[in-house]
Amino acid sequence: MTLDLLILYFFCYSLLGYIVEVVYCSIGERRLVNRGFLHGPYLPIYGFGALLIILSFSRFSDNVLVLFLLSVVGTSALEYLTSYLLEVLFHAKLWDYSTYPLNIRGRVCALNSTLFGLLSLSLIYVIHPFLARLFTHLSDPVLSVGARLILLVISIDTTSSIFRMAAFQRQLADFRLKVREIEERIDLLSKLKATESLETLRERLDSEREVLRQRLERTSKRILDAFPSITSANEEKRQLFEVLKKRAREGRVLRREQRLRIRKKLSERRNNHA
Repeated sequence: MTLDLLILYFFCYSLLGYIVEVVYCSIGERRLVNRGFLHGPYLPIYGFGALLIILSFSRFSDNVLVLFLLSVVGTSALEYLTSYLLEVLFHAKLWDYSTYPLNIRGRVCALNSTLFGLLSLSLIYVIHPFLARLFTHLSDPVLSVGARLILLVISIDTTSSIFRMAAFQRQLADFRLKVREIEERIDLLSKLKATESLETLRERLDSEREVLRQRLERTSKRILDAFPSITSANEEKRQLFEVLKKRAREGRVLRREQRLRIRKKLSERRNNHA
């Protein structure tokens, strides 16, 4: 198998993984969820996982049980390693299965590992044979150009996404520092004799804190949508993530209620005109 072909397989399975993840999570959330660390509609962990299965375990395709067990172990190890490396890089655990039964440090769990095993069987027996036949019709120049374009796009996307996450981490740190300063000033004001000017200053500090929080919520929206279980070993940071997730859930509920009210009003108007 040539390098160009491997790159095309990687991209296709990253794209299919994104579709599977979005459909699975959107059904659970009952809303459209845009998953993934990158901007584009692909999840590289699925691409690497698929290549791992194809290159390492496809020779066991004559034994379904062995293939399934090896796939469960292999994909779970990949997910665990990816979670660990991302936590080291970003100082945050982007997904956390701690509430799931039979999990290992919240990085992998029995449910997802089983689903990955089943997906691996579909990959070996159905999806990959179909793609392999499809790609036999592509010429070498087309494969070469396609592989280079894919590498270029994913490289740019990865670089941009890393900078975005780094900026988000800096904003988190700045927010925690500024809010701590504001709360210290508010606490100092509460110990002083209340006057109209002090109360005005306190209201201004409260307003400033809320503006900072709203700004952080707008920035974190994409991250929280992609990784709704994001958490951190740092207690202060973990609590901040929980607050952001709670506010995001409340915002979604509010927007859903607003849409329902608008639909109800439009329905009433149509009925009145009828």
